[in-house]
Amino acid sequence: MPFDDEDPVPAPTSSTALGNQGAGAGIDDAPSLEDALGDETQDFRLFASFFDKRQASGKAIRRGEKDFESHGTRAQEDALESSRNAMHEVLSYTRSHKPRDHSRAWYFPEKWAGVPEEEEEMEGRKGAGLFAKERVVVVESELKGSTLNVSTGRVITGIEGYKQTPGWLEMWLLPEEALYLVERGSLDLWWPARGIEDIFPVRKDGETPIDNDSMRELEDYELGIPLSLQAAYALLIGQEGERGKVTLEKYQVYANLRRTGYKVMRATTLTLPPSPSPSVQEGPPLRFLWQWLFSLLPAYNNPQGHPPPHGPLVQPGLYRSYNPIFTQLALIQRHKPTPGLSAATPPPQEPFAIHFHVWKSNTNFSKTRPPPPDFRVAVADARASSVPTLEQLDALLQHGTPWDPPPPKKNKDHEGGAGPMYQRLKHAWRNAVVAVVDGGIISYLRFGEMAFGEAELVLRG
Repeated sequence: MPFDDEDPVPAPTSSTALGNQGAGAGIDDAPSLEDALGDETQDFRLFASFFDKRQASGKAIRRGEKDFESHGTRAQEDALESSRNAMHEVLSYTRSHKPRDHSRAWYFPEKWAGVPEEEEEMEGRKGAGLFAKERVVVVESELKGSTLNVSTGRVITGIEGYKQTPGWLEMWLLPEEALYLVERGSLDLWWPARGIEDIFPVRKDGETPIDNDSMRELEDYELGIPLSLQAAYALLIGQEGERGKVTLEKYQVYANLRRTGYKVMRATTLTLPPSPSPSVQEGPPLRFLWQWLFSLLPAYNNPQGHPPPHGPLVQPGLYRSYNPIFTQLALIQRHKPTPGLSAATPPPQEPFAIHFHVWKSNTNFSKTRPPPPDFRVAVADARASSVPTLEQLDALLQHGTPWDPPPPKKNKDHEGGAGPMYQRLKHAWRNAVVAVVDGGIISYLRFGEMAFGEAELVLRG
């Protein structure tokens, strides 16, 4: 084990790492330097040297080495104290942002508190995803930044009883949207000292917003005071079900997806097909004499494969195909997905319910009418919940995800190899992602409604 007073071993460059791979390994198979050093602790001493701009060129962030236990040497104590001082210096560094890159917003939690309960937000309808009662932060003018307006904020216009009122025709943010923008330095959140009518005077439809630069120079601290990041966390983070707040686990998942480049919006209610009415399934009518004769045979009269109470599983007889033989050997009834909603399936319960709709970064859409999401994400706290049961997963998939069967087979008699068959099984007929948060560490698990019996592996040529 190397000690702290030894010279650090230089990290291999990306070209060396790729060169050490086998000749048959491609670039995609080579592990990156970040993945190779992901388990090591961060060296704040090297990171602190970034503050010296004269020495910043030609350096890279590197992770340090961690000793297994204390060995009582002065070198180790000095290195530990140096790392503590460097970490304190790094964490106490004041971030500065250009005024043209950030906007100012105000916290008004009671503006939409009296909005009457309307119909549920149905997915696919124009204007869905408004969640007016949950929007507590209003932005002056508009968000600055070409990538921020894509899936962030909504302008509230069509609520009866609130037209021509202060804050109307302004952009309002959900708590997770506002906190994410504050955390990344793009939003300056203020606590109002006056009413909303003084900060956002009523303006008519189509009128441009007032110039807030002059008001900011003259009456900034008369209108309110700026809030710190800690104050923003205290105002916007809360318990499940609190109006105008979001749980810490949901915000961590939201911020992680946004930083990765995805577009994220709150999930709306999925329009489900009507449940099929229960009916007695009757067999086809026996129109010919030979059909009536064959119906007397047990193998023909028992197409579902239910074994008889006694005797062999495969009834003696003449078979010209393996299909009826395998049907009789199928003792356990297999699962077959259906597009309709089962009447016996209860609605999903927290935390196994869809919370966010996620789109890839290259998806273009309107916030008032977004396309179907690429991923549907539920958020679960690992310390407050356990592994979901089969009933919970069934409710999550049937109530929260649409019917999305895999593409049909290219050939009716042959599936085109094992690869396409596994791809169809992996795609599943319904699928959802569960983000498990364990003390800030997020793990994404994909669950799908699969049907292995539909692959018909025994009938492959």
